[in-house]
Amino acid sequence: MRALSSRTIAQRAEEGQSSGRLFTALLFALFVVVLLIAIMAGTGLYRALVEVRDQADTSRLATGLIANSVRAADAVDAVGTGRGPEGASLVLTERLDGGTFETRIYAYQGNVVEEYALADAAYTPEKAHLIVSSERFSFTYENGLLVIDTDKDRVKIALRSVRGGA
Repeated sequence: MRALSSRTIAQRAEEGQSSGRLFTALLFALFVVVLLIAIMAGTGLYRALVEVRDQADTSRLATGLIANSVRAADAVDAVGTGRGPEGASLVLTERLDGGTFETRIYAYQGNVVEEYALADAAYTPEKAHLIVSSERFSFTYENGLLVIDTDKDRVKIALRSVRGGA
């Protein structure tokens, strides 16, 4: 009887070990599945954040380029307006020994473009450089503050030349 009972005990112990192994394997598999789900969710979130950051960087870069162009040309009677192919244009005038040149910033076919030309030359949007894709380009000037609006961003530039700084 003793042999029978110890054999039974050994079988029960083996069954307990195999159920323990099964439980451990299932727990490990569950951990792996949860970890994979968390990695996929984190990757998707990271991708979305990178896209938002890239869009913000692009809009800041575009309006920063416009703002820097205005600041570089900021002098008495250097910032003005003109008439572009699709509305008002921001005109930055440079008076050099070789003549008077203009940097014209305006909307054209769903983009904001920049064109550098002689002051008397006609607008040639085919030769203009793309700044940013934007259906809207407008600007206002009041009390020394130039405000430029695009679909992507708004930039405010305080002109120094109005206060005698340039």
